[in-house]
Amino acid sequence: MRPRSNPRVVIAGGGLAGLACAKRLAEAGLPVTVLESQPYLGGRAGTFLDQDGEWIEQGLHLFPGAYSQFRALLRDIGRPPREVLYWTDDLRFETPSGPSALFGTNPLYAPLRTLLGALGNNDYLGPLAKLSLLPLLAPAALPEALLRRFDRLTVVDWWRRASGSQQALERALRPFCRAIQFTDAEQFSAYNLLGWAHQTLIRPLRARLGGYRGARDSEIFAPLAAHLKQRGVEIRTKVKLDEIEYDAKTDTITGFKLVGGEQLAADIYVVALPAWVFAPKIPQPLRSRPFFADILDLPTAPAISVQLWFDRVVTRRDGFTLVAGSNCPVYQDQSRYTYPYALGSRLSVIVSPADPLMGWDDAAIVAHVLADLGAANPKIAAAKVVKRVVLKHEHHLIRPLPGAMTRRPSQVTPIENLFLAGDWTQQEFFGSQEGAVRGGNACARAVLRAVNRGLGT
Repeated sequence: MRPRSNPRVVIAGGGLAGLACAKRLAEAGLPVTVLESQPYLGGRAGTFLDQDGEWIEQGLHLFPGAYSQFRALLRDIGRPPREVLYWTDDLRFETPSGPSALFGTNPLYAPLRTLLGALGNNDYLGPLAKLSLLPLLAPAALPEALLRRFDRLTVVDWWRRASGSQQALERALRPFCRAIQFTDAEQFSAYNLLGWAHQTLIRPLRARLGGYRGARDSEIFAPLAAHLKQRGVEIRTKVKLDEIEYDAKTDTITGFKLVGGEQLAADIYVVALPAWVFAPKIPQPLRSRPFFADILDLPTAPAISVQLWFDRVVTRRDGFTLVAGSNCPVYQDQSRYTYPYALGSRLSVIVSPADPLMGWDDAAIVAHVLADLGAANPKIAAAKVVKRVVLKHEHHLIRPLPGAMTRRPSQVTPIENLFLAGDWTQQEFFGSQEGAVRGGNACARAVLRAVNRGLGT
C-alpha cells in the first residue's frame, strides 16, 4: 500500500515489533526514525556480547513452525529461514527423579517417531491421560474468534471440566504453561492455551520446533538493520524515551522527549515499547480514558534466564526439553548450533514462575536450577559448571490471567497520531516473537490507512 502523503514517523522501541513496523513503513516510502534505549537491537529477543566475548541472550527462544509472518520477514531481509534456523521434530519431557519421554511432533517429517511417541511413553503419560487431552484441546479446532470466550477460564478450570487427569495436568499442561508464558496453570488463561493449540492444528505439517543457527543479533537484527538503513530508516541506539508530550487542545501527541532533554517531533508516533515501559509514560490526562486505563491494568510476569557452561557434554540433544514438576520448565543445549562451545554443553534455562526467586542471589538461583535439572538428568548433576550468567527480568511479558488476553489494546489508539506495536497488542500469537512481528505489521497497516485518510498532511 503506497501512501498518498509522506509524513514523518518516529518509533520508540527497537525490538521485533518496532523493527517490523519500521520495515513496512519504509518500504511504503515513509521517512522513519527508530529509537532504542539499549546499545543493541532486538529487545527481549536480543543477544549481546559479554566481557568474555560470549553471546548472551535475554532468554531462551524457540521458533515454532507456525510462525508465518516472522518467516516472511526473514525472507524479505535476505535471511531465508533455512539459513537462520535448524528444525527438530520431537520434544523431550523429563521429571526430577522420575520417568522421561520423547514425543514426535510432526507426522510428515518424523512419522514413526510421532506414532511411537503417541502409543508409547506410557510410564510418563498413561493411555487414559493421553486420551483425556483430546476433549480438553478439541475447542482448538474452532475459529480463533470463538476461542475468546475461554478467556474467562484458567487452564485448571477448563481441565476440571474437560479432562480431570492429574497426570495430564502435571506432566503436560503445567510444564507447557510455565515454559511458554511463564505462568502457572492456575492463572493461565484457557484461551491462551487453546490459541496456541489452534495455531498448530491449522498448520499440522508445520508442527516443528526451530532453534537458531547463531546469535540473533548477527543472524537477524544486524541484517534487518541493514535492510532498514538501505531504505532510509534512521536507527538511533542508546537513546531513551523520557516523556510523551500531549496537547489536550488538539488531542494529539506533539513530541517525544528523550532522556537528556532532546525534543523529537514528527507527524506520527509509534510506541513499540513493552506495555510496562509505556504505562508510566502515558500522559496524565489520558490515563482515565478506558483504552489507556486497560493498558495500565495489564498484569505482567517476571522471568529468569540462566545460561550455564559445563566442562563436559550433558546431553546430545539439540532440541528442547520440558521438565515437569519443576520451575525450571524448559532448557536447551545450544553448544552445537547456536553458540558453538567445544568444551562441553551450554544450556539455556528458563526459570518460571520466577516470582518467588526474584529476590534470590545468582548463586542460589544456579544451585536451584542445578538441583532440579540434575535430578531429571544425572549427567547434569555429574558435570561441573565453568561459567554462569543469570538475567532477571522483573517484567517479561503480559501474564495471561483470565481476561487479560482479550483486554489487550488494538494498534490504533483514541489519539489520532499515536499507534502501538508489540506482542502485547491484539494479535493471535500472544506474547511471542511471531506476536511481536504481527503486532508491528498490524501497526504499520493501521498507520498507512490513516495516512491515506489524510493523517499528517
